[in-house]
Amino acid sequence: MDTNLKLIANEMLPVYESVSGEKIVDARELHGKLMIATRFNDWISRMIDNYGFIENEDFYSYLSKTSSGRPSKEYWLTLDTAKEIAMVQNNEMGRVVRKYFIEVEKRYRQQQPKTTAEMLLMYAQQMVEQERRVKQIEEQVTIVQHRLDNIDRIDTIGDLRQRLNRMIQRYAHQNGIPFSHAWKDFVQAFNTAYKTNLELRRQNYINKTGKDVSRPQFLEDMGLLEDAVRVADKMLNREVTA
Repeated sequence: MDTNLKLIANEMLPVYESVSGEKIVDARELHGKLMIATRFNDWISRMIDNYGFIENEDFYSYLSKTSSGRPSKEYWLTLDTAKEIAMVQNNEMGRVVRKYFIEVEKRYRQQQPKTTAEMLLMYAQQMVEQERRVKQIEEQVTIVQHRLDNIDRIDTIGDLRQRLNRMIQRYAHQNGIPFSHAWKDFVQAFNTAYKTNLELRRQNYINKTGKDVSRPQFLEDMGLLEDAVRVADKMLNREVTA
């Protein structure tokens, strides 16, 4: 057994790692933590005999020096063996120690470098996420370009009333419908957006002022032209953002 060990956990009981990567526990320290009344040598011998643990596979033995000069036989237990021994004590401390070993094992696995398969999966997931972001950016660029195209076709020169009329004309052409139907769609969209009744308000305005104003003129008089242009813009670009 390699004696060049690295301590990887020590919250409840020291857990070591050998050069080969095996996780091991000192049997005498485990005996003390489990508060076993039986002498260590008798206890560990019984554990090995009763549960069929195999030397150099489930545990490792070695002789250590003592103050009396007589060598003492010590044991390293693999983490799996230590978990099993803790479990078979059938008491609360045994269960606590076993849970501790399981937690150490889990924590250590999470800290380890990923396997080739895990790395490939991680890279694949990153590629999927990158492609999703690229697609999202492309869609945003398409929307912006579509709006720029509409602005070019509409021509922003002129007042807001002229611009609104051109946008409604563009919408009618874009959807293959008469200009009057495009205005109806606009009125419905405006009513939905601002929770109002544009035609009723316009009719009330006409009755009150005696002026038979067009929709753009009414919107201008009421200070609603900018809102109207925003609604028309959304109508023109609806199929791109859907």
